[in-house]
Amino acid sequence: MFKHIIFDCDGVLIDSEPLSMEVDRDILAENGIAMTLEEVGSQFIGVTFEAFVEKIESDYRIKLPRNVTEDKNRRLLALYERKLKAAPDIHDILALMALPMSVASNSPRHRVEAAFRIAGLSKFFGDRITTFEDVARGKPAPDVYLEAAKRARVTTGSCLVIEDSKAGVASAVAAGCHVIGFTGLAHDGAALGRSLSRLGARKVVNRHADLPAAIAAALRL
Repeated sequence: MFKHIIFDCDGVLIDSEPLSMEVDRDILAENGIAMTLEEVGSQFIGVTFEAFVEKIESDYRIKLPRNVTEDKNRRLLALYERKLKAAPDIHDILALMALPMSVASNSPRHRVEAAFRIAGLSKFFGDRITTFEDVARGKPAPDVYLEAAKRARVTTGSCLVIEDSKAGVASAVAAGCHVIGFTGLAHDGAALGRSLSRLGARKVVNRHADLPAAIAAALRL
């Protein structure tokens, strides 16, 4: 019996990942690394920016500027203010949820809070936000979901998770949660859906409009 629903933020609640990938691409270009938005997305959606920096520096044997994390945050928040939108129908979907809800994100807390303010989502979650900053390891490690369940005072087995990234699904499955994969904002939803299923998502949904029915079906299990 599920007692709590945990949503990932980026790519599920807000349409933020294209904006984040745009900033990452520009930072890489300024440091001599040419990647398309698709290439950045395929490698880094769902992972922390710290993991992004570590992989780039290892793969390309370079050192990114010391202030690159602050630079990424500054640029992305500026883009949020101009372009960020809530995911389609998400306000109506969240209003239908009968169970308590929280968020587990690989983005820093200040960015999630800013996104919720801009997209009008704060009223649904309040301070029920867990991020990689609250734990030792970000997704794909299970820590974020273990901590989110602990804060909700429920077991991970009683948590239903909505996730859109490979790292996120791996994290939630490793924590012992029941996972619905979501691909509605992905560039190649079919390929991503297959990957999420392989990683343990029990069902994959490719439209926000279909999320309520998928959640309702899971709650009947």
